[in-house]
Amino acid sequence: MSANAKLRDHLSPHMQDGETIEVAVVAQLKRGMKQHLAKNLATGLATGLATTAATGGVGLIAFASLPAVWVAVTSQRVLMYAKTSSASKPGKLVFEAPRQAVTASMKSRLLTQVIIADRSDGQSLARLNLGLRRKSANSIVVSVER
Repeated sequence: MSANAKLRDHLSPHMQDGETIEVAVVAQLKRGMKQHLAKNLATGLATGLATTAATGGVGLIAFASLPAVWVAVTSQRVLMYAKTSSASKPGKLVFEAPRQAVTASMKSRLLTQVIIADRSDGQSLARLNLGLRRKSANSIVVSVER
């Protein structure tokens, strides 16, 4: 049984009556624009000050890996669950929104990104990095916009 099929089995008890999973893929979760800007400013300032103090002025580059999530687009909602060490068992629910309340768009350059935004004001709620998986990104966008 594939990891995707096992995930669908794990999520089935959490589905509402008549709700079906249309798309289930793994992606890296980036925050929405508001949270992203605030976090980057605070992290950059703290890292810069700590690096300067610890190294006597020598600069270092620090980065954090992005958390992986299972993205599940259902007939009614967009859900994101933290990916656990188990290939198919979802972790904690990290994002949930009614499909009618959000839009999805895809940016594709070297890497492919899906932006989930609030339909009412266009503000970015989540950005998903799908790497080279354009078909997976497109399936998310098509499913959300349906």
